[in-house]
Amino acid sequence: MSSKKSINVSPIRDNRLNTIITFGGNASELVDLTNKKCLNDNSRSFTQTTFCQEWLALLTLSSIEDTVIISHAPVGCVGSMSCITIFRRAGQIHRGTQPSTGNWISTNLSDEEVIHGGSSKLKDAIFKAEKRHSPKAIFVYTSCVSGIVGEDIEGVINEVQDKVSAKVLPVYCEGFKSKVWASGYDGAFHGVLNHLIEEPKEKQDNLVNVINPISFSGSDEVELRRILSNLSLEANFIPNFAKVEDIAKASEAALTSSICTTFSEYFAKRLDENHGVPYTERLMPAGLDNTDAWVREIASYFGKEKKAEEFIKSERDKIQPQINIIKEKLEGKTAFISAGQSRAIGVPSLLADFGMEILGVTAYHYDEVVFEGFKELEKKCGNFCTNIANVQPYEQANILEKEKPDFYFGHMGESVWAVKEGFPAAMVFSLSNSIVGYNGAVAFGNRILNLINNPSFSKTLSKHSKSPYSKKWFDESPFKYHKDGEKI
Repeated sequence: MSSKKSINVSPIRDNRLNTIITFGGNASELVDLTNKKCLNDNSRSFTQTTFCQEWLALLTLSSIEDTVIISHAPVGCVGSMSCITIFRRAGQIHRGTQPSTGNWISTNLSDEEVIHGGSSKLKDAIFKAEKRHSPKAIFVYTSCVSGIVGEDIEGVINEVQDKVSAKVLPVYCEGFKSKVWASGYDGAFHGVLNHLIEEPKEKQDNLVNVINPISFSGSDEVELRRILSNLSLEANFIPNFAKVEDIAKASEAALTSSICTTFSEYFAKRLDENHGVPYTERLMPAGLDNTDAWVREIASYFGKEKKAEEFIKSERDKIQPQINIIKEKLEGKTAFISAGQSRAIGVPSLLADFGMEILGVTAYHYDEVVFEGFKELEKKCGNFCTNIANVQPYEQANILEKEKPDFYFGHMGESVWAVKEGFPAAMVFSLSNSIVGYNGAVAFGNRILNLINNPSFSKTLSKHSKSPYSKKWFDESPFKYHKDGEKI
């Protein structure tokens, strides 16, 4: 176990990365404000519901083998586990392992525990987790309720740790502490860094940690493993669908990279600080240019630049005929993309490789992790409509009504709004198909061609769906409810 300890709670992204969740305008305006360091921490006078930190934290660690999740919260906070179970089971199936629902327990905090405290329930839940599942690790998640009450989570853990064989660790993810729900990633990784990562037994000169969000497919991992193996490097995919020991040996790696930098940057930086494992800072390898850059950056750490250039040329030559076929059918088509900030930059770059015109991009938040990447995207794709919104369907519906793209690319929960308006839509991730790397570019392009060949679903659904938003709203600016905030 590392002797280097830090604060018990990870700092929130709002302050750590100069994060904003509200912006409406175009790409050039956002780049200009970023360059001038004049980003405003705006807010909305009206906002629709969005995610919370705990949900993102649960996603981060829910698929690790031989573990139990304890949600120290009212039972409603584990309502999302049904959705997370879909991710877990689908991911296991496509990685060739036996699907399972995972092990999770709710302490079911009630009004009585709000008054008197719920430490006894938490102790009981830890002992039940040990008895029922004999896990290697138990993750204790906080919640808005346990945070407001001020439960001494670590005090309870210290009291019971010697009485159970599993490593028990806290995950601080109270939703009210940050307006940026991606802070939940940091809370989950903070617990892992402090309690699961071990001191390296010996460094492995060819081992690369690849931080993998649960929403990427087994095919994505196969593609990135293939790419790294062509550089004579071995991939250690963590934390999702990994074993506790895979995570523990992350300190032995020679380098840390990622599929999604937004997801991984806190873990990567802290692992470097604590154990001297350097990390790459490129955005996700989605799109040919981004994949080339991802390969080159990793290769440069190992002195394999020449080998990387030979590999890149070989891959480009191999897939170019397929890219040409896709481009022939998609060139000039228009697209709107809505996603987390790393995908909101990676996916448009990939679509531009197919000759598509980017009409607009919505990113769930915007911070220092993607500043340079967004500038590169604006140079590549032009001055497209830009919305920074932590999932605000009313703004999205308004923008789509005005932009009228040929295709919409978004997350699973929000794509339905585009389809109901008649726009052919595809998710920016797939639990069974690839999007990253060279083969992923071809696979995603073929998925878009399927939308051209089978457009009837969105057309038919739009005829039988009534928008919840009035024509009066569509005549307004989509950013009508934005309020100016203080400079950050």
